[in-house]
Amino acid sequence: MIPTGVRLTSYGGQAADLPADVFAHQLQAIAAGRLTVPIAKAYHGLEQVRDAQADVESGTTPGKHVVVLDD
Repeated sequence: MIPTGVRLTSYGGQAADLPADVFAHQLQAIAAGRLTVPIAKAYHGLEQVRDAQADVESGTTPGKHVVVLDD
């Protein structure tokens, strides 16, 4: 049972379980602004993964925590 106000935001299946057309539709909706993805914070580089994980575990900042791997 999922409590009121709680959303599941992870996907535990295999890549093959998510049809490419469904995934493409979601990406198009994000690009068009019809679907928003709340970004809590962006972290740059592997050296910030520890900070990202600590922030996720603290649960104090809602939204996605994104690690960007710079070139």
